[in-house]
Amino acid sequence: MAMVELMKRDLLKFIISQNIDGLHRKSGIPAEKISEAHGNTNLEICEKCNKDYMRDYGVKSNISSNKHKTGRKCDNPKCKGDLYDSIINFGEGLKPEVITKANEMGEESDLMLCMGTSLRVQPVCNIPMMCGINGD
Repeated sequence: MAMVELMKRDLLKFIISQNIDGLHRKSGIPAEKISEAHGNTNLEICEKCNKDYMRDYGVKSNISSNKHKTGRKCDNPKCKGDLYDSIINFGEGLKPEVITKANEMGEESDLMLCMGTSLRVQPVCNIPMMCGINGD
């Protein structure tokens, strides 16, 4: 909730998270203000139209960690595409648009707080080194 308050005061511009529990989004942080590098256990995405569905429950329905299809369908009657969980498992590549945005925000930052992490998981652990790189 402290991060939500900092964001309301325009002191916090963006969050880069490796957590998959969805707590940042549940707290009220807008989706466009966060890069969830490893996905979100409560978020499923349509394979056809890319509409996302933030749920009140964990969306993973497959026992196998590498199978992402949840068994639900997009509610857009013109689409009805299959929904997939958004979790990035070990050995899977990060979504390029998510990590690109995280890198851009890291480069634009003049101050970065790193909390609750050992900063050992690649490539997110390298983003703090980008802070202030432009010298502005």
